Amino acid sequence: MKLHSHLLIPALLIACGASAAHAQESWDAGFKLVAGNFSGTDGAGIGQSKNYGVAMFGTYLLSRRQSLEFDGGYRYFPTASTVNGGVTQDDKTDGYYASALYRWGFRQDLYVHAGLRASQFRAKSQTFSADGSSFPAIKGGLKTVVKPMVGAGARLSDQYSVELNLVSFETANIQGTAKSGTMVEVALSIHL
Repeated sequence: MKLHSHLLIPALLIACGASAAHAQESWDAGFKLVAGNFSGTDGAGIGQSKNYGVAMFGTYLLSRRQSLEFDGGYRYFPTASTVNGGVTQDDKTDGYYASALYRWGFRQDLYVHAGLRASQFRAKSQTFSADGSSFPAIKGGLKTVVKPMVGAGARLSDQYSVELNLVSFETANIQGTAKSGTMVEVALSIHL
Protein backbone atom coordinates (compact mmCIF):
# COMPACT_ATOMS: atom_id res chain seq x y z
CA MET A 1 0.00 0.00 0.00
CA LYS A 2 1.33 3.46 -0.82
CA LEU A 3 2.37 5.90 1.89
CA HIS A 4 -0.20 8.54 0.89
CA SER A 5 -2.89 5.95 1.72
CA HIS A 6 -1.31 5.55 5.16
CA LEU A 7 -1.20 9.33 5.58
CA LEU A 8 -4.97 9.48 5.22
CA ILE A 9 -5.41 7.77 8.62
CA PRO A 10 -3.37 10.36 10.62
CA ALA A 11 -5.08 13.15 8.68
CA LEU A 12 -8.50 11.81 9.69
CA LEU A 13 -7.35 11.43 13.31
CA ILE A 14 -6.12 15.03 13.30
CA ALA A 15 -9.42 16.19 11.83
CA CYS A 16 -11.29 14.26 14.53
CA GLY A 17 -8.99 15.83 17.10
CA ALA A 18 -9.94 19.25 15.76
CA SER A 19 -13.60 18.65 16.52
CA ALA A 20 -12.71 17.09 19.86
CA ALA A 21 -10.52 20.10 20.69
CA HIS A 22 -13.61 22.10 21.53
CA ALA A 23 -14.92 19.34 23.81
CA GLN A 24 -11.59 18.61 25.55
CA GLU A 25 -8.94 21.04 26.67
CA SER A 26 -6.19 18.44 26.11
CA TRP A 27 -6.31 18.73 22.28
CA ASP A 28 -5.12 21.64 20.14
CA ALA A 29 -5.57 21.36 16.37
CA GLY A 30 -5.34 23.44 13.22
CA PHE A 31 -3.53 24.04 9.94
CA LYS A 32 0.03 24.99 8.99
CA LEU A 33 1.26 27.02 6.04
CA VAL A 34 4.84 25.95 5.37
CA ALA A 35 7.73 27.39 3.34
CA GLY A 36 11.12 25.71 3.16
CA ASN A 37 14.53 25.73 1.53
CA PHE A 38 16.41 22.58 0.47
CA SER A 39 19.58 23.87 -1.18
CA GLY A 40 21.10 22.11 -4.18
CA THR A 41 17.89 20.89 -5.77
CA ASP A 42 17.92 23.28 -8.75
CA GLY A 43 20.61 21.36 -10.61
CA ALA A 44 19.65 17.93 -9.28
CA GLY A 45 16.49 17.43 -11.37
CA ILE A 46 14.16 17.87 -8.39
CA GLY A 47 12.82 21.41 -8.75
CA GLN A 48 13.52 24.73 -7.08
CA SER A 49 15.30 24.93 -3.74
CA LYS A 50 12.35 26.73 -2.20
CA ASN A 51 9.30 24.63 -1.48
CA TYR A 52 5.83 25.18 -0.10
CA GLY A 53 3.24 23.14 1.69
CA VAL A 54 0.13 22.92 3.79
CA ALA A 55 -0.54 20.57 6.70
CA MET A 56 -3.06 19.70 9.38
CA PHE A 57 -1.87 19.20 12.94
CA GLY A 58 -3.10 17.96 16.26
CA THR A 59 -1.34 18.44 19.59
CA TYR A 60 -2.20 16.35 22.64
CA LEU A 61 -1.26 18.07 25.89
CA LEU A 62 0.40 15.69 28.35
CA SER A 63 1.11 18.30 31.01
CA ARG A 64 1.55 22.03 31.30
CA ARG A 65 4.93 21.90 29.52
CA GLN A 66 4.87 18.64 27.56
CA SER A 67 2.82 17.47 24.59
CA LEU A 68 2.77 15.17 21.58
CA GLU A 69 2.20 16.65 18.13
CA PHE A 70 1.13 14.90 14.95
CA ASP A 71 0.90 16.49 11.54
CA GLY A 72 0.31 15.43 7.97
CA GLY A 73 0.56 17.46 4.82
CA TYR A 74 1.43 18.07 1.20
CA ARG A 75 4.57 19.83 -0.09
CA TYR A 76 5.79 20.76 -3.56
CA PHE A 77 9.03 21.98 -5.12
CA PRO A 78 8.10 24.40 -7.97
CA THR A 79 9.41 23.87 -11.49
CA ALA A 80 13.10 24.48 -12.19
CA SER A 81 14.01 24.78 -15.88
CA THR A 82 17.36 23.91 -17.48
CA VAL A 83 18.20 24.71 -21.10
CA ASN A 84 20.66 22.57 -23.04
CA GLY A 85 21.17 23.21 -26.77
CA GLY A 86 17.65 24.46 -27.52
CA VAL A 87 15.95 21.81 -25.37
CA THR A 88 14.31 22.89 -22.11
CA GLN A 89 13.72 20.44 -19.28
CA ASP A 90 11.27 21.34 -16.51
CA ASP A 91 11.70 19.41 -13.26
CA LYS A 92 9.43 19.49 -10.22
CA THR A 93 8.70 17.28 -7.22
CA ASP A 94 5.78 16.90 -4.85
CA GLY A 95 4.61 14.54 -2.17
CA TYR A 96 3.12 13.88 1.24
CA TYR A 97 4.52 13.70 4.75
CA ALA A 98 3.52 12.89 8.33
CA SER A 99 5.37 13.75 11.55
CA ALA A 100 5.23 12.66 15.17
CA LEU A 101 6.95 15.01 17.63
CA TYR A 102 7.56 15.37 21.35
CA ARG A 103 7.26 19.00 22.48
CA TRP A 104 8.64 20.64 25.59
CA GLY A 105 7.62 24.17 26.57
CA PHE A 106 9.93 26.70 28.22
CA ARG A 107 7.13 29.05 29.07
CA GLN A 108 3.50 29.36 28.05
CA ASP A 109 4.45 30.68 24.60
CA LEU A 110 7.90 29.17 23.71
CA TYR A 111 8.70 25.52 22.93
CA VAL A 112 11.14 23.13 21.27
CA HIS A 113 10.24 19.82 19.66
CA ALA A 114 11.91 16.76 18.12
CA GLY A 115 10.66 13.64 16.40
CA LEU A 116 10.40 11.72 13.15
CA ARG A 117 8.97 12.60 9.75
CA ALA A 118 7.90 10.03 7.15
CA SER A 119 7.70 11.37 3.61
CA GLN A 120 6.97 10.10 0.14
CA PHE A 121 7.90 12.22 -2.88
CA ARG A 122 7.97 11.74 -6.66
CA ALA A 123 9.89 13.79 -9.24
CA LYS A 124 8.33 14.73 -12.58
CA SER A 125 10.08 15.97 -15.72
CA GLN A 126 8.78 17.53 -18.97
CA THR A 127 10.99 18.25 -22.01
CA PHE A 128 10.30 20.93 -24.63
CA SER A 129 12.17 21.39 -27.92
CA ALA A 130 13.14 24.77 -29.41
CA ASP A 131 10.23 24.65 -31.88
CA GLY A 132 7.74 24.49 -28.98
CA SER A 133 6.85 20.79 -29.22
CA SER A 134 6.90 18.75 -26.04
CA PHE A 135 7.69 15.17 -25.17
CA PRO A 136 5.54 13.12 -22.78
CA ALA A 137 6.07 13.89 -19.10
CA ILE A 138 8.15 11.36 -17.18
CA LYS A 139 7.58 10.48 -13.52
CA GLY A 140 10.24 9.04 -11.26
CA GLY A 141 9.70 6.35 -8.68
CA LEU A 142 8.27 7.10 -5.25
CA LYS A 143 10.99 7.90 -2.71
CA THR A 144 9.86 6.99 0.81
CA VAL A 145 12.00 7.85 3.85
CA VAL A 146 11.71 8.31 7.62
CA LYS A 147 14.08 10.96 9.01
CA PRO A 148 14.53 12.96 12.23
CA MET A 149 13.58 16.60 12.69
CA VAL A 150 14.00 19.27 15.39
CA GLY A 151 12.54 22.71 15.78
CA ALA A 152 11.44 25.58 17.95
CA GLY A 153 8.26 27.62 18.04
CA ALA A 154 6.45 30.48 19.65
CA ARG A 155 2.74 30.91 20.31
CA LEU A 156 1.90 34.44 19.18
CA SER A 157 -1.76 34.40 20.27
CA ASP A 158 -4.57 31.95 20.90
CA GLN A 159 -5.01 31.60 17.14
CA TYR A 160 -1.46 31.85 15.68
CA SER A 161 2.00 30.39 16.26
CA VAL A 162 5.24 30.20 14.25
CA GLU A 163 7.89 27.48 14.00
CA LEU A 164 11.40 27.10 12.63
CA ASN A 165 12.33 23.48 11.86
CA LEU A 166 15.39 21.61 10.64
CA VAL A 167 14.32 18.46 8.81
CA SER A 168 16.64 15.72 7.60
CA PHE A 169 15.26 15.14 4.10
CA GLU A 170 15.86 12.91 1.08
CA THR A 171 14.24 12.64 -2.33
CA ALA A 172 15.27 11.52 -5.81
CA ASN A 173 15.04 12.75 -9.41
CA ILE A 174 13.43 10.79 -12.27
CA GLN A 175 16.60 8.73 -12.79
CA GLY A 176 16.52 7.66 -9.13
CA THR A 177 19.57 9.71 -8.09
CA ALA A 178 19.02 10.63 -4.45
CA LYS A 179 19.56 14.08 -2.98
CA SER A 180 19.76 14.29 0.80
CA GLY A 181 20.49 17.01 3.30
CA THR A 182 18.82 19.32 5.78
CA MET A 183 15.74 21.30 4.87
CA VAL A 184 15.05 24.53 6.73
CA GLU A 185 11.34 25.28 7.05
CA VAL A 186 9.21 28.02 8.56
CA ALA A 187 5.58 27.35 9.45
CA LEU A 188 2.68 29.58 10.40
CA SER A 189 0.15 27.59 12.43
CA ILE A 190 -3.50 28.61 12.57
CA HIS A 191 -5.18 27.07 15.61
CA LEU A 192 -8.86 26.19 15.53
